[in-house]
Amino acid sequence: MANIEKRRIINRNNLSGQDYFTSILQEAYACGLFSNSDVESIQLQCIKFLASKCEKYNCGESSSIRVEIAESIMRSNLYTIGLYLKSLPDADVAAAVLKKAKIPELYQKGRELINEKLDTAKKTYKKVLENKLITLHYSYNTTLDDSGIGTFLKLYDPDYQSHESPAVIDYQLCNPVIDLAGVEYIEKYLENLFFENEFCRFFSADDIHYLLCGYNEEYQELLINIFEQVFTAALGCCFANRSVVKLDISKEEIEHLYNEFSKDDHHLLALKIQKGTGQMLEELNVTSDLFRGYVEKSLPKITSNILQAVKTNTLDKTFLVPINPDLKPKIRFISGAKMDDKDYRKIIDEMLICRYSSDKLVLINDKIKSFGDLEDILFDAELSEEEINSVFDILGDMEFAALIKRHSYISDIQAVDLSEAEQTFRRYLKNYIDHLEVDRQEKIFEIVNQLIDD
Repeated sequence: MANIEKRRIINRNNLSGQDYFTSILQEAYACGLFSNSDVESIQLQCIKFLASKCEKYNCGESSSIRVEIAESIMRSNLYTIGLYLKSLPDADVAAAVLKKAKIPELYQKGRELINEKLDTAKKTYKKVLENKLITLHYSYNTTLDDSGIGTFLKLYDPDYQSHESPAVIDYQLCNPVIDLAGVEYIEKYLENLFFENEFCRFFSADDIHYLLCGYNEEYQELLINIFEQVFTAALGCCFANRSVVKLDISKEEIEHLYNEFSKDDHHLLALKIQKGTGQMLEELNVTSDLFRGYVEKSLPKITSNILQAVKTNTLDKTFLVPINPDLKPKIRFISGAKMDDKDYRKIIDEMLICRYSSDKLVLINDKIKSFGDLEDILFDAELSEEEINSVFDILGDMEFAALIKRHSYISDIQAVDLSEAEQTFRRYLKNYIDHLEVDRQEKIFEIVNQLIDD
């Protein structure tokens, strides 16, 4: 006779990974597993245990404690207990244990689990540092250094703030860690990053750099995931019958792939992508089941990106053509010597008292002879958007390219990191460029990519 799976009362889909204790309590009560008296008993135990933890926090010197600190300690207690409950076979078992056991005992078991997970996280962090990629990508590097995950391992407080993650982690994974907190979050984040690093190490650092330059030559500051770009590029090479490890595909090959893919419905194309991924892993000689599992877990996102690209005819934005920026022709831009500070201030004073915009433009035309002074004028003369547009009207493509190079609005840099004046100027510049003819825009951005700004 076939085994009959035990019917579970609590639906695990209704449980929170971050607040497991609270959600178990709520669901067990809603399902009739807990009575009112059960819930009250558990709550009273939690309050009593909080009092003892607050006394330890104050080293027994005083029973008074700030409300926000007490609330944080309570969340830490519940997180720790929830960690143990989550380790049990299923939610029904966890509810039964919670109903019978004593809160201090559950806490102690959860605290031991935290120690184990913290130890695992430290070991995984060491492995991640060992297989760390050689890259210029800023958020990747800062996340892995002492100011990122290193900070967590130094400052994590398992006794009173076990639910917190005291670290700045900006680097985005292909498979984001969701619904986890504290040491669980860091442990899972590092595990995912380790697999992403392992995959990328099949490829040379230079080839990855050229690939990312094909995405954007200023990729170093962008919040992109390296593994996702490399995985997609390797898959594209597989489809084009090119060597997977070189990550090198041409524009013509991408056009050919689009023509082929556009003939398939989504279901058939998804199957082709799945098959191509298997071929790619075979060529890379990936044998680890855990490693293959992470790659396959990433496949739905990659598949979705490719399907959307085929639908919108933007496959060239998904399969990237590598660019070696060192081989591109360069244009050297020289701003010219700035005028004396006293003379410059005199011009600014004149412009500030000008009544008409036309008079300001005349002053700029007559007095400003270097690009550096012109750039300063655009910030210092308190010009309106209409007046700045009038200045833009007299600029050539080279000057626009230099402005975009210095004040790029095509960036993931947060606006909060820029001054209000810089934010405003970038907005004006973008608005003006967006209204130029497409051919001229393309010419300007071609110059931007070749420009060396002195």
